[in-house]
Amino acid sequence: MRYRGRRWNNILMLSVIAFIGVLNLPTLIKTYLIEPEPELQASSPYPYLLNPTAELQALHFAQWSVVQEDGHWVYQMIESVSEQSVSAQELSQRWQQLVGTEVDSQTYTDLTPQLNAPHTIEVWYQDQEEPQRITYYQLPEFWLLKNWNDQWLAVSIEESYLFPSFGSGQSFKSDHSFKSDKLSTSNKQSTSDKLPKSDD
Repeated sequence: MRYRGRRWNNILMLSVIAFIGVLNLPTLIKTYLIEPEPELQASSPYPYLLNPTAELQALHFAQWSVVQEDGHWVYQMIESVSEQSVSAQELSQRWQQLVGTEVDSQTYTDLTPQLNAPHTIEVWYQDQEEPQRITYYQLPEFWLLKNWNDQWLAVSIEESYLFPSFGSGQSFKSDHSFKSDKLSTSNKQSTSDKLPKSDD
């Protein structure tokens, strides 16, 4: 009888352990089998244009927008177009991952004579009442943009990477009067060697 009692005790203990294991199974799978999503803020030593800790909801340009609807990124156009060269999902990721070289106040002052009229892109994040407004300029060798942290960033990148062509091949930028000349082919290249050097 004593042996039978011990056997039932062992069965009961094993059953409790198995039950606890089943309860913790989702956590174990998430911890050891599913790779965590990479965090934007840890992937680059350069400052980001957009807030890497906020959830992006929309990018509004003058002639078109990229908006998240029901978990999917879609284009919204003022003028109808036949096709897009880049998906809305891909374009939103490009803007979210965009980094640049910080431009200090002295360098910005040196660049001021080269700056034309500023242009603006409106950025909306989840659970924020006011948008981020990106002020940007285009210079012969790079873009100059003000990021979410009020830093001026120099970004050397192809125009089509941020402003893809639609249908007829025309690129719908924030303002049609904004002309681009030449930009480097690097997507995320540091431009510190292209910036004017400030005198000490």
